Amino acid sequence: MVGRVSSFGQQQLLIQGLQQNQRDVFTAQRQITTGKETNEYRGLAGETGTVLGARSTLSRVETYQQTIDTVGGKLDANDVQLGAAIESVEGLLDQIRLTIANNQAAGFTEQLETTFSFVANGLNTNIDGTFLFSGAETGTQPVNVTSIQDFVALKDGGGTTADAFDNAPIAFQARIADGVELEFGVLASEIGTDIFEQIEALYRADQTTPFEGELTDAQRTFLSGQIASIEAAIDGVRQHQVDNGLGQERIKVLDEQHRDTAIFLETFIADIEDVDIAEAVTRLNNDQVALQASYQSIGSLSQLSLLNFL
Repeated sequence: MVGRVSSFGQQQLLIQGLQQNQRDVFTAQRQITTGKETNEYRGLAGETGTVLGARSTLSRVETYQQTIDTVGGKLDANDVQLGAAIESVEGLLDQIRLTIANNQAAGFTEQLETTFSFVANGLNTNIDGTFLFSGAETGTQPVNVTSIQDFVALKDGGGTTADAFDNAPIAFQARIADGVELEFGVLASEIGTDIFEQIEALYRADQTTPFEGELTDAQRTFLSGQIASIEAAIDGVRQHQVDNGLGQERIKVLDEQHRDTAIFLETFIADIEDVDIAEAVTRLNNDQVALQASYQSIGSLSQLSLLNFL
C-alpha cells in the first residue's frame, strides 16, 4: 500500500519563507537608499523616547543658534555705527583744538552741521526694515531731527532734547540659551543726547559770535571750556561700544557651546538611526540569494506529481 503524498504543507512553508525573504530584501534596499535603520519611530523600539528627546533638544539648540546669528548681526552693526559716531565727534574735537592752537577759525559752522547730521543719520540706521537704535520700537525712526537747525528750532519751540528721540525706553532682549536672556542693543537717546547738546552749545555760540577768522578771548575761553564736555560725551559713547563688545564676546562663547552640543546630538542620533551601509549591502546580497533560492524551491515543488512516487 502506498502512503498518501501531499505538497501543500511544503508549499505553505516555502511561501512564508519567500514572503519573509521579500521583506528582508525590501528592508535592506530601503536602508541603503535612505541610510536609516527605519522610516518610522516605532521601528526603533525602546530607543524611540531617547531619539525624540535628543531631537527636541537639538531643535532648541538650533533655534538658539539662529537667534544668536540675528543678535550677532545687530551687535556687529552697532559696533560699526558707534565707532563711526565716535570718529565723527573726535573730528569735531580735533577741529576745536586746532582752532584754539592757531587762534584762527575757518569752516566751523559747516563742521558742526556735518557732525550733527552724520551722527543723526547713523542713529537712524535701518537694517532689514528695522531701526538699529530704536529699541523695542523697531519700526519707528528713533531720531526725528536731521540737522542742527531742526534741533535748535525744536528747543526754541519749547521742546526738550528728549523730544528729538522717538526710540523705545528699553533695548532688545533675546533668549540665547536655556535660562539665559540677553539684553542687547543701544538706544539712540543714549548716544545722541550728550552729543546733540554739545553741538547745540557750539552752534548757538557760533550764531551769536561767528567762529570765523581770529578768535576773541571770549571765544577761546568758551571753546577751551567745551573740550572736557565733548570728551565726556565721547567717553559715554565709547562705554556703550565696550558694553556692545562684551555682548559680542558672550554670544560667541555660547555659540561655540551650542555648536559643540549640536555636533554631539547629531552624532548621538545618527548612531541610533543611521544604518551601516556596508553591512546593509552585505545583508542585501545574502537576502537576494535566499530570495532566489525560495523562488527555485517553489518552482521545483510545483513540478512534483504523484506519478513520481508510483
